[in-house]
Amino acid sequence: MNIVKSIILLIVSTEKWAKFIILFTILWFVVMPIIKKLTKNSSKKRLIRICAGMLPLILCIVYVLMNVHPLTYNDFILSRGILCLVLLMQSITMLIPDSKKDKKFQISNVIKGVTAGGGIAAFFFGLIMLSQDNYVTDYSELGWADSFSHMIDTMSKSYANRNYKNIDFEGLKTRFVPMVEEAEKNNDKKAFSKVLLEYQYEFHDSHIWFAKNDHILNQAENELVGNDYGMSMYKISSGDTIAIMVEEDSQAEKEGIHNGTVIKKWNGVDVDEAMKDVRCLDYWYQFEVLENEELMKPIFLAGQGGETVHVTFITDDGHTKTVQLDSMGSYKSRESEVLNRYYSYNRLSDENFSYKMLDNDVGYLRITRENYKNEAADIVTNIIGKYRNVYDDTDRKLRELSDNGMKYLIIDLRNNHGGYEQIADAVASLFADRKLTNICGVEKNGKIIPITKFHTFDEGVWKDLPVAVLVNDAAVSSGDVLTHLLSQCPNVMVMGITSSSNSLQSVGGHCYLSDDMFEIYYPLINSLDENNEILEVTADRQARVGFDLRIPVDYDAAMMIFSDSEEDYELDYAVDYLYNQEQ
Repeated sequence: MNIVKSIILLIVSTEKWAKFIILFTILWFVVMPIIKKLTKNSSKKRLIRICAGMLPLILCIVYVLMNVHPLTYNDFILSRGILCLVLLMQSITMLIPDSKKDKKFQISNVIKGVTAGGGIAAFFFGLIMLSQDNYVTDYSELGWADSFSHMIDTMSKSYANRNYKNIDFEGLKTRFVPMVEEAEKNNDKKAFSKVLLEYQYEFHDSHIWFAKNDHILNQAENELVGNDYGMSMYKISSGDTIAIMVEEDSQAEKEGIHNGTVIKKWNGVDVDEAMKDVRCLDYWYQFEVLENEELMKPIFLAGQGGETVHVTFITDDGHTKTVQLDSMGSYKSRESEVLNRYYSYNRLSDENFSYKMLDNDVGYLRITRENYKNEAADIVTNIIGKYRNVYDDTDRKLRELSDNGMKYLIIDLRNNHGGYEQIADAVASLFADRKLTNICGVEKNGKIIPITKFHTFDEGVWKDLPVAVLVNDAAVSSGDVLTHLLSQCPNVMVMGITSSSNSLQSVGGHCYLSDDMFEIYYPLINSLDENNEILEVTADRQARVGFDLRIPVDYDAAMMIFSDSEEDYELDYAVDYLYNQEQ
């Protein structure tokens, strides 16, 4: 049944041409054997079979002529060529005549059998490929502004959260299309890139991104993030905004600003006031949850200014001082390094499903993505349902930790890149005290239609083990799904400096823009809770995924986080939390 539901989900969300071919192929596999049998002794058998063989061939030719553009044909072959192959195989099985019964080696029947089997295999493989990239629109032959405008129209009809987030697509066209027209007039690709980044920011959606011409996008982003004045900033839990990652021997340091210096004003405006209008615009981070973005605003404010900026701060002897700092170039490099340290990329292992004892009592399980050992098995299980191997193997690791004295467990989902939701189901099954539901659905005519529904295994062998789950804003997609499921377990506390991303969708939309210069990817399918309500961050950017404790960052914590220290503040906090809860 899950296979059928998965095919239905694919059909309702895919582009119209692919949808038609999928339905045609399913019908063809059902009807053709019947036609063969009914025409077995008919004098018109040959004519009927020729017509039946020509139909998929004609459809293949029309599909190619209507959808292949000179600039994007390579991508078409890789992503949609499998559909053409299926149609050709259907045609061959009908056009090759049957072998004579008196021949010892019926070569044509062998060819037809192999072709028919290959067609069926190719069809199911094509469904898998389409599930990764299943709504393709190609506007590469249009001009910049026309392709951009068509892309907005397409997203207004197919973007997963178009109504849920109250996206004003007409307003976006009114605002951005004239900017693209100006960029096109001046043949300014960097200006076009800036518009794309600004457009992306309006959605606050981690599942929307651009590809192709990364160097142009990087140049545009370098200008949008502003200038480097030799420092960044962060607002600690006391309410003070302090300097962080101050460049050694920079003008800022020579003027008396060092790591931990309290900053009062930025370009003559109180920092809290200056932060209100800051947009945390970044190609990789979308900061879907409003409260998460608020924490990022001092970091992004530190790049805002012209060739010079005036900074007012508290000196070491308690006096207020204002200095003028000159730009050192683009702020992008410093901003990226700040975020890398903020998300502990310099401290965290990327080894998936790694585990160890942190001390005599606390076990540690690191999950960096919802993929397992075998990509093919992941894909098949994603269609079928439950992933028993993940459950059994994770249970074995926990038992090994228990044998070594584990009384508490930390599950580290920070920077989790997502993957297959059935892997999230399998992991959550170990801790749930009831059957938890994981649903995928699509929006049609303003209504949410649930299509696939999966459950945890309802076993919960570790439901009494105290667990702290560490997340951050870089935990997305199926990482969000796993966080959501674990947050419903009675023994689990979800914590982090930032919540998880709250981006629970499946990417499938793929649009080519003018001259194949850029491509945009966006989500089509939503994750739903057990009440069939969308789990994505709300229109006012409030989190829906469970988040129990926002870890405070005081002065000492900030000094640790934004340094070269290998100490992991969030992990140490989680360990202390588990011990304190016991007391």
